[in-house]
Amino acid sequence: MNFLTLHQRSAFSRRLLSLTFALALLASALGLLAGCETKAPAPPQEALVAQVVDGDSLVLAGSEQRVRLLGIDAPEMGKAGKPPEFMAHESKAFLAEMTQGKQLRLEYDQLRYDHYGRLLAYLFLPPGVMVNAELVRRGLAHVYCIPPNLRYRETLLAAQREALEARRGVWPQKLKQDESYYPANRNSWIFHRPACPLGEKTAPANRVRLTSIKDAYLQGFSPCRSCKP
Repeated sequence: MNFLTLHQRSAFSRRLLSLTFALALLASALGLLAGCETKAPAPPQEALVAQVVDGDSLVLAGSEQRVRLLGIDAPEMGKAGKPPEFMAHESKAFLAEMTQGKQLRLEYDQLRYDHYGRLLAYLFLPPGVMVNAELVRRGLAHVYCIPPNLRYRETLLAAQREALEARRGVWPQKLKQDESYYPANRNSWIFHRPACPLGEKTAPANRVRLTSIKDAYLQGFSPCRSCKP
């Protein structure tokens, strides 16, 4: 059996001690770096609007933070060679008229950012006019509440029912029914065309069968962005 000499054991001990000391220094340095990390600044409670991008998004002055209006979906502007959707320019123009160059109050829901990094907010003008709801009331956007951001769902839905019954803005076109029924998901509040693959993935317990597209909107369901019912 081989045994380490006294000199070898001493050298091994010194190396082990040096390694232990180096690891301790590394752990301490990492702890200091973690303690020095700065937290991301809190989203603004008030801000000036620098630019309106479309009917449901804008840019804040100073930070250049892009904001997506919560709970609504406005007609898409033309892009990638596609023409703008019906009432897209009118929706953008109305949002610009309401907010461009004005100081707004911002309120938030449970999720504050989307996967594009946009700030998700409800916007208010003094003395408490909700911009999101006004777009819906004018028929220039429809309700699009994605769980868990449902804070003002009932307020927005009331505005939508008013616009729908008065057939303002987008509603004469949106109420054209071209399917015999529409499957919907009571968990996501989205309705689909019968052949939509996304709709087919709905769990049986969450499935709803809607025979009228008008009822879908009145109940607060939003159209699937893929199959576009």
